Amino acid sequence: MEIKDYSDLVLREVGRDDSIVTYKEAEPFTTKVKQMDFSKAVRDLKHNPKVTPEEGIRRTVEWMKKEYRLGD
Repeated sequence: MEIKDYSDLVLREVGRDDSIVTYKEAEPFTTKVKQMDFSKAVRDLKHNPKVTPEEGIRRTVEWMKKEYRLGD
């Protein structure tokens, strides 16, 4: 997924559109492809995520609204 895809997920969960976001072009030497290596987290912490980005963002927004009493 690209940054805009994640941004769109967050915006959708909080009920906003992208008119509040300023998108900028990538800097000339920005790495286009980045891959995360979870091997140490899996090995050392037994962390093996099974939640999709969509579900994770939904849960995070839900938690933040409750924790910070937003939308009351």
